[in-house]
Amino acid sequence: MIKLDDIRRHAARRPDHTAIVDRDVRLTWAQLAEQVSRVASGLAQHLPEVRPARAAFMSCNSWELVVVTAACATLGVPCIGLDYTNTPEATAGTLDQLQPTVLISTPLRRPLLAAAEWTPGHEVLHIHLAGPQDGDADPVDEVKPAGTVGYDELAAFEPAYVQPVEQPFTAFSFTSGTSGIPKLVVRKTSFEARRLSDLVDQFSFDEDDVHMVTVPLYHSSGPGWARIFLSLGGTVVLSPYEDAAEMARLILDEGVSTTLMVPPVLNRLISHPASEHLHKTSRLRFLLSGGRHLNRWVINTTWDRLGPVLHLYYGTTETGLNTMIGPEELHVAPARSGRPMPGNTLVALDPENRPLPKGRLGRIAIASYQLMDSYAASEPEFLTLDHGGRTQRYLLTGDSGIIDEGGRLELSARNDGVSTAEGGRALDVNIFALEDDLTGLPCVRETAVLRVSRPDLGDALIVAFSPISAEREESGERAIRATCARMAPNLPAHVVSIPAVPYSPTGKVRAGVLLETVLPLITDAAEPAKQLVATG
Repeated sequence: MIKLDDIRRHAARRPDHTAIVDRDVRLTWAQLAEQVSRVASGLAQHLPEVRPARAAFMSCNSWELVVVTAACATLGVPCIGLDYTNTPEATAGTLDQLQPTVLISTPLRRPLLAAAEWTPGHEVLHIHLAGPQDGDADPVDEVKPAGTVGYDELAAFEPAYVQPVEQPFTAFSFTSGTSGIPKLVVRKTSFEARRLSDLVDQFSFDEDDVHMVTVPLYHSSGPGWARIFLSLGGTVVLSPYEDAAEMARLILDEGVSTTLMVPPVLNRLISHPASEHLHKTSRLRFLLSGGRHLNRWVINTTWDRLGPVLHLYYGTTETGLNTMIGPEELHVAPARSGRPMPGNTLVALDPENRPLPKGRLGRIAIASYQLMDSYAASEPEFLTLDHGGRTQRYLLTGDSGIIDEGGRLELSARNDGVSTAEGGRALDVNIFALEDDLTGLPCVRETAVLRVSRPDLGDALIVAFSPISAEREESGERAIRATCARMAPNLPAHVVSIPAVPYSPTGKVRAGVLLETVLPLITDAAEPAKQLVATG
C-alpha cells in the first residue's frame, strides 16, 4: 500500500475527495491521512524488536486492512496477504517461509491460523481487525495470544512522525500454490514506479479514476492495482466478488472507471440482468482480466453489456505484468494473451532452451525489470540468452505457448500441471490444452477438466461445463465429448452439465468442491447402464 507521505500530499491538495469506499464507510483523503498517521504511531510503539520485521494478514478486504497495510508501508515493513482458502498445512508452510513478526487477522479467519499450529521462534505482534462481513465479530470467549492489540487501540495514538525501520528493502508475494504449498517470492528492489509510469502513459489513468477492487487483497494483483490509483490520488472502491448485483450498483453509483476481475467474477457480472445497460449508463472504460483464457461468449457479452473495455493480461507472481491485449484485438485473436508490455521480452524455447522462430510451440521464458530475485526456499530457473540483438536474463516459466508473427503470445499448456485431482487432492498432469479448447466452444459458458484415478472410474477425465443456455446443453455435451475423444482418446471422459463451476476468490477451480458436486451425478448416470448390461 502507499506511504503516509503520499497520502498527506493528496490530502493537502484534495482533502475532501473520497479515497476509500467500503460498504457504508467513506474515507476522504484527509480522514485516511489521519487514520494512517495514528495507526502508524501505534504500530511503531508495539512493533517487536525482532528484525527483519515482516507482516502478514489473513483478512477479507476492508478499509481497516487498507489503513494497517499503509501504516506498515510507512514504517518500511513489508506486508503480505495469506490465502484464507488454503489448508492448514499450506498456511503453516507459508508462515514458515515468511516468519512474520506481525500477524493481522479478523475473527472469521483466525480459526485457520489456529489450525495451522504455527509456532514462531520469536515475538509476534497480533493485530485484530473488526470483520468486514456479517457475523465476523470477536467471540466473547476468544482467548487472545500475548502481544495482541485491536485496531481501535492503534488508532487511539496521536498522529506523529514515525521513523521507518532500519532494514534493507524487500518485497514478498506468494504463488498460488497450484502444485502444493505456495512459494514465497522475494524481490530486493521495487519496480512500482516504473510500472506506474508505463501504465499511466499507455492508458491515461489519473486522479479522477475510480478503481473497483473485486479480488482479495491477499492476491498480489489486488493491492498492486489499488496502489496505482491511490498513488495518483484517485478513489478505490472495495466490492464483494460474489454479488453481481452489488458490483453493478457500485459501478453506477460510485462512477467506477476501472476494475480488475478474474474470469469467473466477470462471467458472474455480465450474466446478471443488472449489467445489461452498463455500456450506456456507466463511466467504466478499462476492465482487466487474467488468470485463464476467456471464451468467445465472455468476450462478446462483455462488449455488449459493458462496451469496448475488456483487456486480457498475462503475468505471473515471479515475472509481474508481462503482456496485454485490448478489446479490439480480442475480437480477432481471442486465444491470445497480448503483446509484451514495455520492458518485457518473451521468447519460446525448444527442449535445449534455444529460442524458436515465431509460430513454433515452446516453453515460455521472460526477461523483465519485474523479475523476482529468488524464492525463499528454492532456486528459480534463470538463464542468460542472446535474442533479438540483446543479451538478457530470462526466467523459465511453467507455461508453453507460441509467439505469433505479430509478437502476440498464445498460451497452450502448463509444463507443471493444472486443474487435476485424485479425490480432492491436486496432481501434476498437463491437461491445460484440452481445457482451453473446450472453453473456446461456442456453446460453453465455462468449463473445468479434472483427471482422476478412482476405483469406480479408473483413470479418467471429469469434464464439468456450464452451457450458455439450457437449449444448448445437449449440443454442448456432444461437442465436448467429440473434443475429448480427439485430444485425449486414451482416457474416458465423463461429461457433466452443472449450473456453475466453483471457483476460489482469485479464479482457481475448487477441485474438491467440484468433485463433491459431479461425482454423484456421474454415479447416478452410470447406474441405468449397469442395470441394462446386467439384464442383457
